[in-house]
Amino acid sequence: MSLPRLLVIDDNPDFGGHQVMAAYALEGMVAAGRWELLTLLHPENTKNHERLGALRELYPEAPFTIDAAATRTGKFQALRRYAEGNRLRNLAEQITAFNPDLILVIQGNIEQGCSIFHLQGQLPCPLISYIPVPHRHAEMGAKLGSVRDWTCRGLYAVPDGFITISQTLGDMLLAYGARGRIQIVENGIPLKALQNLPSQSDARAQFSLPQDGYIWGQIGRIEFKQKGQDCALQLFLQRETRYPDEHLVFLGSGPDDHTLQALTAAHPRVHCLPWTNEPAVLYAAINALILPSRYEGVPLAMLEALASGLPVAATDRDGMRDWLPASWRFPYRNLTAGQQAMDAIRGAAPEQIQSLQARVLGNHSVANFQQQFNQAIDAWLSVS
Repeated sequence: MSLPRLLVIDDNPDFGGHQVMAAYALEGMVAAGRWELLTLLHPENTKNHERLGALRELYPEAPFTIDAAATRTGKFQALRRYAEGNRLRNLAEQITAFNPDLILVIQGNIEQGCSIFHLQGQLPCPLISYIPVPHRHAEMGAKLGSVRDWTCRGLYAVPDGFITISQTLGDMLLAYGARGRIQIVENGIPLKALQNLPSQSDARAQFSLPQDGYIWGQIGRIEFKQKGQDCALQLFLQRETRYPDEHLVFLGSGPDDHTLQALTAAHPRVHCLPWTNEPAVLYAAINALILPSRYEGVPLAMLEALASGLPVAATDRDGMRDWLPASWRFPYRNLTAGQQAMDAIRGAAPEQIQSLQARVLGNHSVANFQQQFNQAIDAWLSVS
């Protein structure tokens, strides 16, 4: 008996967190062996090709093929897709040749990968979207965000279903006009990387951090517009006199790297560290994580910190709202409320932190994510 066929398309040239999770999902599906898989990727997305190419080498006997997508995601893709005549015809030919039972499009947001939406009505099977960040462009602070949102109107109503990563984000999809089935598959993290970490003293020595004191940390891409490192710095500097034992550490790289270094140069208790291939070690060095982000989905850094037994001060958005106690959350760029959240964390009961740690360790491994993603995909067999 032949296997059902799943076509996966990700025609985005960029590689981000949602592609990391999509790769985990694909690994789970390949390992389960219940689908014949064809994955269409942007030909210039080297990281995505390497990540999934390694998966194909790991399972050489699996019915798993990688090819180049005919379409290409770019800015204003909701408009660009109307001028993709030849590319869309070629994509339609790829779909016809494979004859899938289900199509899964990997979308960072509703604009990415939306070319295939133009073929709705011609597709041989249901179309579902994996969309960890369903926010509108204006919410994300994108240039010409309101204009781009206008071009994307109606896109949320196209897919037959969505897989997203938290109930708050599922509610957001409904508010924006989603009509299809919404399935929640929460993120998982590789817990092995958080095991057998060095002691706090050794970890601090590894990063040349002070041995004494309470250290706040922010880990991730240095980009003020989304991640808010400048806000974290403002919060810390307001506390500098009141909490002389505190330090702040930034670990990462990104477009605002040099600006952050210039802003922190005069503050010896603020430390900027370059990205490392072993960022998990920093969790052993710090006392708490801070995430003053504009938007996040469900941040992997938050899950990693909680799994390490660390509290997290974060904006009252997205998956942070689903996970963190109200006293640890604050409105975006509200410095007064941010101070209160940081104070609450310094006075948090150990039992509160241990409960969140147990929740991550018990239910949010990569294996758990893969199992739930498989179940979400398999649920479409009865309707495809």
